[in-house]
Amino acid sequence: MSTYRAEVDAILAGARAERAALLAAVSEELRASLPVDATGITQAIEHLAGAVALRDELAAEQALGHRANPAVLHGRVFGRTPLSPDTVLAAFADGARVREGVLAHLAEAIGGGELALRVRAALALHPPPEVVADEGATAALREAYAAQERVVADLATELDAQAA
Repeated sequence: MSTYRAEVDAILAGARAERAALLAAVSEELRASLPVDATGITQAIEHLAGAVALRDELAAEQALGHRANPAVLHGRVFGRTPLSPDTVLAAFADGARVREGVLAHLAEAIGGGELALRVRAALALHPPPEVVADEGATAALREAYAAQERVVADLATELDAQAA
């Protein structure tokens, strides 16, 4: 029998493998503009949201949160002109902030307010950077994304514990 944790681990591993293959096939310049990837986190959130009947609600919450993303706003104003490195990092940081709320919402649905507080506390230890022009912004962004991966895996473990 498969567990939510095993399924989430497989989702995250599959996304990492796809990212590695993509990065191996693109130019150094393009590779540098893709410091992180939320595909696995987003897919894992969707998977767990389905288990607690929140898939559509959390998808809508994420979509709404991303409407003001720096990359989206840049596209609305400047069209298809290339994004600056700072705008790219700001877009990734904004995406991480949107997912923080979504992960807390998912945690509350899985285990109540106490679990949501623990998730918020865990994510607060590795927040996305507020200022992306800082030297350590990329490292902070990677830490934030890694924290979100750990949290979504922990939520899967919590669902497994409830099912046992």
